[in-house]
Amino acid sequence: MTAALVVDSLHLSYHTPNGPVPALRNVSLSISSNEILGLVGESGSGKSTMAQAIMRLVKSDVATIDGHVLVDGQNLYQLSPEELRLTRWKKISMVFQSSMNALNPVLSIQEHFKDTMEAHIPGISRKEIVERTSDLLEQVRLNPAIARNYAHELSGGMRQRVVIALSLALDPHVLIMDEPTTALDVVVQRSILDEIADLQQKRHLAVLFISHDFNLVSGLADRIAVMYAGEIMEITDRGMALEHVQDHHPYTQGLMRAAPRLNGTKVSIEGIPGEPPDMTQLTPGCSFYERCPMRMSMCRTTPLPTKTGSVYVRCHAMPNTETEKVQTSEF
Repeated sequence: MTAALVVDSLHLSYHTPNGPVPALRNVSLSISSNEILGLVGESGSGKSTMAQAIMRLVKSDVATIDGHVLVDGQNLYQLSPEELRLTRWKKISMVFQSSMNALNPVLSIQEHFKDTMEAHIPGISRKEIVERTSDLLEQVRLNPAIARNYAHELSGGMRQRVVIALSLALDPHVLIMDEPTTALDVVVQRSILDEIADLQQKRHLAVLFISHDFNLVSGLADRIAVMYAGEIMEITDRGMALEHVQDHHPYTQGLMRAAPRLNGTKVSIEGIPGEPPDMTQLTPGCSFYERCPMRMSMCRTTPLPTKTGSVYVRCHAMPNTETEKVQTSEF
């Protein structure tokens, strides 16, 4: 399949009084048309920063960015500000974490769609805007009548559906979804996930779905990328993610075991011992070294192997290396 989104060797370092602090380190991935790639990792691993960097929302006075982001073969970092404005929402769009903050409280839902369409479709009539708005709202299972409402008059799930509908207003090829179900109850969450899968299939979208919940992503995505300390540690397909835990990167194994599991009448959760690394004091070796139960002496000083392809694991200890067993402690 053709890659709709290609991220190639993306580096991002934030400017601080003490010098540059890396947030993304040599990140590369691609998403084909009609594919969902899940991106998982702990808070602070760089997931949202990556989404903003792909959309070119990080200002140059805040961070230094190197690498390439291609949408349908077009490098977003070579576009002028006006070209970029026209490309966003038309070729690539984004659903942000907080639906309440994404909607302007003084504009009705209809006015949100009107502003978006008028900014990108010169000469579009009011009738066309109303018809397209109604159709988009119906696609996310909302009554078109809510177009007259304001954000505060809608529930959290309804607001999230509105934001998803807005992201699809100009028929983009690539859709980034940054924790789109955060703070929603499990019933609404399941409903929205079903709608995302349905819309993705109907529109043949390339979707980057970001979450900290491995189980949630594994039930939705075709492939899963695992991020830690600004690096992609592993990309696995859904089938592999649901079985053979021992075949995954040690960090991925930790995320899988950290998901709540029903054990008889009790819910068991196994945390990952330790803390994420200080990004100002990274060593040349694996950033997961201090927390890894499979670490070897070489892992501290030897950079992770560079791998490419649709599925891979970046780990010195996998798949057939003698490991040094270390003692770990629970949180």
